[in-house]
Amino acid sequence: MPVRVGNSYVTEAALAFAQKSAAESVDKEKTKGKGTSGVLAELSEKFPKLKFTVGTRPFSGSGMGNVAISPKILREMEKDPAKREEYEALLYDVQQCTDEMSMTRPNGSKVKAHGWIIHEDGGLSAWSIGVSEGGGRKPEASGRVNRSSKKTWWQSLLDEMKDKKKKLDKKAKQGKIGDAEKPESLTETLKRQQEEAARILKANAEKIVSLPNQGNPALAKAYLAGKTDAVKAQEFSNTNELMKYLRDQFAVVREGMTSISSKHLKVCLTDEEKRAKLLDNLRVADEMLEENRGKIGFQSMEVKIDEDGEMTTITSGGRVGFNGEKRARQIAAAQTQGDLEIVMRLLQVDLEQIEAGYKQNMCDEAEVQKVKDMIAQAEQRKGELGDTSDKENDPAAKASFAVNMLI
Repeated sequence: MPVRVGNSYVTEAALAFAQKSAAESVDKEKTKGKGTSGVLAELSEKFPKLKFTVGTRPFSGSGMGNVAISPKILREMEKDPAKREEYEALLYDVQQCTDEMSMTRPNGSKVKAHGWIIHEDGGLSAWSIGVSEGGGRKPEASGRVNRSSKKTWWQSLLDEMKDKKKKLDKKAKQGKIGDAEKPESLTETLKRQQEEAARILKANAEKIVSLPNQGNPALAKAYLAGKTDAVKAQEFSNTNELMKYLRDQFAVVREGMTSISSKHLKVCLTDEEKRAKLLDNLRVADEMLEENRGKIGFQSMEVKIDEDGEMTTITSGGRVGFNGEKRARQIAAAQTQGDLEIVMRLLQVDLEQIEAGYKQNMCDEAEVQKVKDMIAQAEQRKGELGDTSDKENDPAAKASFAVNMLI
């Protein structure tokens, strides 16, 4: 039977998994302080079948098991162990549902890609991209998932799909199936449920605030209404004033890492809810930037906010390293002063490259020191060899050194 954890209803197995995961942690606060990237890394380890991204954009991914998570939810998981337990339990059911869906099709259609979205209000959505019989791409479809307490939400979806498949098989045997009689797909079902939920929400707008948060728009609005008066009181006469404010407040904007849809900026001038979300997303982006700046290899970060206010982030970078084992073999194989001169010239090139990488945050100071230590070893070896004029024309010595230069 379904059990409630936080504001979500999940299977008993999902809750047991999340509780065991927390109990097995030596330090239950291990993700605290590591930021949203640390949370994503842990989720990828715990749910290897799912592919995680930051944001709430649908249709972003290929194949099954795509999961996009709002940066606000990731931040809550990073700071609050209870929230982390709640969403890990939800993700357990998401993974289970994804596995089952890969084996179940309501109308024999093929799915090119499917994914899930955990929105900033905690709501869950599903999306899919189908493939027609001729191989073409079918229209994209998405919808909110209704997580009720009567039955586990994912089992309800699968049962509905299986029932439709049984009906389809029965009609097929009777030879009565026509294009107009084909049952709706999973995504069509979700879309219909979303429209029905919207109708109910509109009819019960005053009552909805007392219900558990299941991703309802009314609750998201109620949450945003609780933002600080300072945010709500901000008024801007045009987008230039708003952008100036954003540059003053957020490093990702000030340093030219952020592109924001001009259409969305215009909407934010008058829509307090969307403006509050924009500021919240940029705060999360600033936190991610600060976290990444302390990591070796980080080069830059790109933040995009589309016309719907959805944010995506892309980080780029690289590392350089010193192959000390290779140079050590070459020093040991050197039989003449000439051989060592060749190795030392290569070491000088290594040092220049590693020092340049250090200036660009592509390695740490320890990597630079490794090259300097190896140069010192080469100089020591040079002194130990002494006069090697008698070996300059030794074929065996030349062959040994040549081999070690190649491998």
